[in-house]
Amino acid sequence: MSNILYVLRDRVRQAFENWDIKGLIDSKKNIYIVSQDTKLLSKVFELYITPIIYDFAKEYSLEVLPAPAQNKYPDFSLRGEALNSGDKWVALDIKSGYRDGNRTKFTLGTYRGYMRDQESTQYSTLPYKSYMSHWCLCIIYTRAEGITEERKYTLEEIDKIPTICSDFEVHLHEKYKLASYTPGSGNTANIGSVTSLDDIRNGTGPFAQYGVEVFEDYWINYMRKEDAERLGLKEPPYHDLESYFEWRKNNPKT
Repeated sequence: MSNILYVLRDRVRQAFENWDIKGLIDSKKNIYIVSQDTKLLSKVFELYITPIIYDFAKEYSLEVLPAPAQNKYPDFSLRGEALNSGDKWVALDIKSGYRDGNRTKFTLGTYRGYMRDQESTQYSTLPYKSYMSHWCLCIIYTRAEGITEERKYTLEEIDKIPTICSDFEVHLHEKYKLASYTPGSGNTANIGSVTSLDDIRNGTGPFAQYGVEVFEDYWINYMRKEDAERLGLKEPPYHDLESYFEWRKNNPKT
């Protein structure tokens, strides 16, 4: 794998060092503060990064496919000689989370859908098998306190608009290095990330030492309690890496 994706990471880092987004502007030049809602902010970050990705792709003669819909994986698909990807693609997903002490969290996409049906494009831009590797560009930030969204500002007041987030970190790792062995949220079929900032910075999640094959096998076969019950099982076959390895030992791949 070429290291040019780290060039992209460094350019995104530089852009966030100069973060100056204030809000949304209407045709009457009124400015509305961007909400601190995490879903909205993640979209703002994606919009902020998108021109950087396209400039980077143009410089390195890469093909770029943006996700055709919000529920499609990944955010961007890249391919080209500079990535040493041959006819395969590289998946790039943008993830963001705010600091909570020395922790943050985000989800890493579904462990169903495209992972289990690797020929399908129902939930992905291209079939999962079309990708050589899967990367996450992670934006970590601190939320400002005491920000209200009660008023709008004029263009002349732009310097008075408070900054809603600051102290950005930008990290890039293959997805498996950031993944936890537990789902990311409630009853949804999403892979959870590690939550330690050190693990995110260093890419030292529990799958990092075992590799992408173990990560994918773990999540492709993962079951929630209700999934196991539908199959007539009293409980899921495993719930962490220790029990996964025991299950795989007793159920070798054919």
